[in-house]
Amino acid sequence: MAGVLPLPFFIPSRIADNLTVTLVLIVGLLACRMIAEAIVARRSDPVALRRHKFKIRALCNVVLAIGLLVIWLSEIQDMMLSLTAVLVAVVVATKELIMCAAGSLLRFGGHLFKVGDRIELSGIHGEVIDHGLFSTTIVELPSHSLGAAATGRTVMLPNSVLLTGIVRVEAQPRHYAPHRFTLTLEQAQSPSRVIAAIETAADAALTPDRELAARFHQFAARKAGFDTAGPQTEVSVATSDLGKLQFHVMVYCLAKDARACEQAILLAVLEELGIGAEKTPQRPAEAMLSELARQIREGQVGRSDKAKAAA
Repeated sequence: MAGVLPLPFFIPSRIADNLTVTLVLIVGLLACRMIAEAIVARRSDPVALRRHKFKIRALCNVVLAIGLLVIWLSEIQDMMLSLTAVLVAVVVATKELIMCAAGSLLRFGGHLFKVGDRIELSGIHGEVIDHGLFSTTIVELPSHSLGAAATGRTVMLPNSVLLTGIVRVEAQPRHYAPHRFTLTLEQAQSPSRVIAAIETAADAALTPDRELAARFHQFAARKAGFDTAGPQTEVSVATSDLGKLQFHVMVYCLAKDARACEQAILLAVLEELGIGAEKTPQRPAEAMLSELARQIREGQVGRSDKAKAAA
């Protein structure tokens, strides 16, 4: 019918030409293979016949592979460029999710921490209560100087921070671990006296658990493969930037009791040194009042003598 338009042909001409060439190549190779096998079949030796058929088949396959690669090379290049663009767009759009998954893989493969561990991550100190493929949930804990009780806030961190930050895993509350603190004195004191007071206070605070702490220290050293500080108390002397005496103290105690031990030692040392106690006045209140009255009288007598001399 003259009024009816022909349906459009949806295959591009370049692809149609490649299909035609591919079909011709396949038919030509099949024909060549059949002719070559027919010529070789005239041989009477079956071993040589199988060897020649294998060579013919392998040669035809190599020619077919090279021919298809040459015919479709431009199409393969276009497809690879399109696929690369799509992959780049997907990576850019899901970069954070990929980093979170990589962080989770790092946590799992490196055995960084588990539920119940106390960690410090990206400046946040807390206890791990859950972790998944994309995030880690922790209960926030205050700084070490304020105790070990939770603040009540829950923090959810993306696992991508594991790739960019430092993870510090702390000792469990029921484990023994070294605890360090510094005592700075404003008033001049004898260093040997202060050290003796610190060691006496530390012994009084740590004696009940000394034997158990020593056994745990040996067990932890064998398990870790290296020695750690403890179980004996260590005290060293230094000075601050302002020239004040500083005493760096290390005690080996339960992690959950570290702050209590520190406070007990500091209070005992300050009381032993008499720091912070109310000072006894050098003169009684009555003597101070009498001295003040005497100064006033002397001032009045001096002014009267000057007035008489002027008259």
